[in-house]
Amino acid sequence: MPPPESAVETGRLRRAGEGLLERSPSPDPSPRTSTLPEGPKIIRAFLFDLDGTLVDTERLWVAAAEAVLRDAGHPITHEQAVALIYGRAWGDIRAELLRDYPDAFPTAAELERQMGLAFDRARGGTDIRIHGSIALLKRLAAEHPVAVVSGSSRRLIGEMLEFLGVDGLVQFYLGTEDVPRGKPDPAPFLLAAERLGVPPQDCVAFEDSRAGVLSAKAAGMRVVALQRPGAPPQDLAEADEVLTNLGDFRLGSLEGGGG
Repeated sequence: MPPPESAVETGRLRRAGEGLLERSPSPDPSPRTSTLPEGPKIIRAFLFDLDGTLVDTERLWVAAAEAVLRDAGHPITHEQAVALIYGRAWGDIRAELLRDYPDAFPTAAELERQMGLAFDRARGGTDIRIHGSIALLKRLAAEHPVAVVSGSSRRLIGEMLEFLGVDGLVQFYLGTEDVPRGKPDPAPFLLAAERLGVPPQDCVAFEDSRAGVLSAKAAGMRVVALQRPGAPPQDLAEADEVLTNLGDFRLGSLEGGGG
């Protein structure tokens, strides 16, 4: 996930915050309907990942990592860059790069500077908004508490939410600085549920990566995974529901009712 020094749009926010499901494994990671057991299910809060779920930025961070390491004389394959970036907290990515390439990045600040510049070059004028996911967040926030649980830095999350125009809709957001361990550890989602004052089993998490799905499931939440066409394939079999567009999500699919 993105480093603290990347410039995205503008602004900062003032809040803080992070959630998950119950296990319903399926060997088929393709889009499908919910397989949760029937029975009364109360959903009280919703938690969104950021990169790859609300904004299409993970592919840009992959390109940035490839460019920075290539320029430093340490080229890596695209597959290696995807494994480095997708679904991981920036703190973990930073620690790995500093450990493996000390000659390329003498300090964390230099790493963040280089990655930020490479991200901005990769982004250019690209529209990084994932419109269906943003529309869903707005729809749910009208009636339910919503928070963002991300592995990005808090500064970047704040800038992104302001850029998307949803900063006033989320109760809080959690970033890599807020937890000792990032996804797939359940810590981020457990902290989010605690801050919301909602049991994890009453939360739904929206994720796009295997690490994020496992994190939310381990926290005890229900998970809806986003599998966008053209995105690097992820094993999302642990999710309760997989959609190609989160705008198609209907609350009834997880509550045992109709759409």
